[in-house]
Amino acid sequence: MKANTRSQPSQARILSPGLPRALAALFLGGWASLPQLAAFTREGTNLNTDGSMSDVNAAAAAAVDGDTIRVPAGTFTWGDGGNAIWLQRRVTLAGAGQGSTIIQVSSTAGTYGNAIIRILGGGVVRDMTIRGATGNKSAIATSGPSGWRVTAITYVGVNGEGYFCYGGNNYGLIDNCTISGGGGSSELIFTRGPGDSWQTPSSLGTVDAVYVEDCVFDGPGYVSDFNSNARGVVRFCTIKGNMKVDGHGVATNTPARGVRHMEVYRNRWTVDFRYWTPIELRGGTGHIFDNQVTQADAYQAWFKVREYGVFGKFAVFGGALQTPVNYPVLDQIGTGQDPRVGGSEPMYLWNNVDRYGADWILTMDGIPPEGISLYQVQTGNPNATYTIQDIIRKDRDYFKQVVGSPFDGSSGVGRGTKAQMLAIRATLKGVGFWVTDEADWDRTNGTQPDGQLYVWSGSDWVLKYTPLTYPHPLRGGGAPANVRINVRVN
Repeated sequence: MKANTRSQPSQARILSPGLPRALAALFLGGWASLPQLAAFTREGTNLNTDGSMSDVNAAAAAAVDGDTIRVPAGTFTWGDGGNAIWLQRRVTLAGAGQGSTIIQVSSTAGTYGNAIIRILGGGVVRDMTIRGATGNKSAIATSGPSGWRVTAITYVGVNGEGYFCYGGNNYGLIDNCTISGGGGSSELIFTRGPGDSWQTPSSLGTVDAVYVEDCVFDGPGYVSDFNSNARGVVRFCTIKGNMKVDGHGVATNTPARGVRHMEVYRNRWTVDFRYWTPIELRGGTGHIFDNQVTQADAYQAWFKVREYGVFGKFAVFGGALQTPVNYPVLDQIGTGQDPRVGGSEPMYLWNNVDRYGADWILTMDGIPPEGISLYQVQTGNPNATYTIQDIIRKDRDYFKQVVGSPFDGSSGVGRGTKAQMLAIRATLKGVGFWVTDEADWDRTNGTQPDGQLYVWSGSDWVLKYTPLTYPHPLRGGGAPANVRINVRVN
């Protein structure tokens, strides 16, 4: 009797169109598993899943640019054994809403960049709650092309270290998220920049940065660790917990380059602390302005301005302390595009105040005795001494407004109308002036002018910086979903 040669359809073919055979072989354990793995359905550009990792990954493999992969209401554990959701195209992964779709990070999930959700194609993740797990677990990681977005996510950290978003070598947007740290060392937003960041010009005021806007932070930890080569922006956020915005210096970074530049503006801290550090600056350049502490009992907010190589021995400096002889220290505050030149890209700080309009204080570390002894040997002067201001120098490496003091163009940063600026002929090259009656970059307040920064060239005032349009262009011009932050800027 002739055998029946009619073959069964291949398992890869029964799965949704577009699922590569290699991926099918990876996930398929037998014919019986097919219904579970191929549970998603397509309705136009929507791929509706059952919320399991296998089904969401099958949908992601079948998706094309512009599709939305939908995760239903319910609680799902993702990341077992280091597995992840792979978004390799410009697609949206959307839950049913914060509080409706709950994603629990597995206790065996990957760490650092091996997050449970990996944005590889510049896609979007939105509308869900993610609960962290102990250890260096990551909720979301980004790599590949820029233009990704993470929005409308509630992240709940747990005790120990953890990452909400772990970015690498690209730029995108984190907006309208509620992010709670689980411990003092939780670096909630960690990002590195492209490897050529120090070899290319500054991109201040452009989309070439990781933007964090209209987010709410709570609990202990760091708002950000802007790490090697990073270009980061934190704006219009509310920080309720004992958290700081942090830009890491070269001494503690891998690879060994510092944060390239930061923009931190129009944020508010609502915590009731005394003598504390909401912003720490360890290198690079940037613009820090219009930040405010709003609590009545909070006072003495500090900028912590640091150069680790001055008070510690690190491998990047050959295990030697850095002194004024080493100026400019690699990637220190005030340095810009390679080859580094001290004071080539100063940092500007202005109008950072407490509830009553008092200025934030700038603090720096002391010099260890071993550093003084080394400097005396280096200079051949047994009486030589120095302070950190001899390395990170006012009106060279940074310019800071002293809020409440008059500005005459000889130091720091002024603030006022264009007419007031033009009436001042500055005497020090590099001083800045924030003109309050020009530039309409905040699209949420009508045509009200929002300000831009001029710098004295030595002979004239030259426009240096206008912030990127707000809301960020990736939000499509929509108004912020969070309550609008009212920061005193006039």
